[in-house]
Amino acid sequence: MFNCTKTRDLPVPTDTIPPMLGVGNFNGSGALVRAYSPVTLSHEWPKIGRLLLMLFCSCFGSTMNGFFVASFFIEHTLRKAGNVFLACVGLADLVMTAGVTSVSAVVILSGQWDNIQVCKALQFLGLTSTYCYSIFFAFVALENFYRICRPPDEYAVFISMRIDAVCLLIFGVNLGLGAVGVYMDLDYDYCERLHYGNFYFRISTTVIVQAMPALLTVLFLFISSTRVKRRARSQIQYKRSQLYEREYSTTAINTTAYVLFMIAWTPYVIIVHEFPNTSDAVYYNVMAIGLFRSALTSSLYGIFNRNFRRAYGHLFNYCCCKSSLSSSFSNRHRRAIEYKSTIGEVRVHIMHQAVATSNSQRGVTYWRETQEL
Repeated sequence: MFNCTKTRDLPVPTDTIPPMLGVGNFNGSGALVRAYSPVTLSHEWPKIGRLLLMLFCSCFGSTMNGFFVASFFIEHTLRKAGNVFLACVGLADLVMTAGVTSVSAVVILSGQWDNIQVCKALQFLGLTSTYCYSIFFAFVALENFYRICRPPDEYAVFISMRIDAVCLLIFGVNLGLGAVGVYMDLDYDYCERLHYGNFYFRISTTVIVQAMPALLTVLFLFISSTRVKRRARSQIQYKRSQLYEREYSTTAINTTAYVLFMIAWTPYVIIVHEFPNTSDAVYYNVMAIGLFRSALTSSLYGIFNRNFRRAYGHLFNYCCCKSSLSSSFSNRHRRAIEYKSTIGEVRVHIMHQAVATSNSQRGVTYWRETQEL
């Protein structure tokens, strides 16, 4: 076992962590020589196993999150202003899978890029993604609440706000919070675990960015779910309609996704605040649970929601079953021409029938008039 020592000058934080068992130190170049790396996980595990795990989370997670975001562009039932916040939730997960896990896989392959700079960059991306996910899901729950529980005019007012400006503001604020917390040593020292960070900064970000959005999300999702079930019990016609199926499915899958988010990250929050000097194995394994969750949530929407399932099918068919882009375009163009020609023939046929019918009716009328005369 090694003791944790400083080998480079660091700003002395207000709260310091006592030396931990099972932690090594950094050499002069800054490369990690601990038994458990914050970037590549435990060195006691087989390298090929860690690489396959990171590649799976990177490839599968990035593909599913990419399908999730693209679904809002290709599926007309999802192409609504209120779904912008849900698309941003997918973008937050995409940052985690395409950024954090992909870089970790590259570091494992390189064997020499496991250093402080890379670790801090990954911590910055992870914090930003988690902050954005928490706040955007609160807006998803708020949109769900307005659409189900409030009158249509109030929902229209909610949708009419500058959603694009709000999303950009959320991304910008969370980028700033992540950068300040990591590079000014105000957040918990994830890479070296030498200090707790600034107490006031940590408690402020925990309350404003995590606790309050979590409370609002749970509240709005609970009210929406209760309203859907109550209306279904009192109105048989509503329960048999497609509106009930759509609202129930959306509320249920949003609730499931957020519950998984809370389950995955709650142990890490408890460890950081209550047991900050725990061993590396416990600390980084708990963190990895929250990291790997981002690779699985988007697939739940494709499994349990009809609209996402149809969009995923179209995307998979286009990406994996088409021989080339030109052939796909020509097939669509030919089908469009055939469809237009068929429509034209049908219209001409209908016009001929209409003209013939009108002429026959005129002939019958004229014959009756002449007969009466």
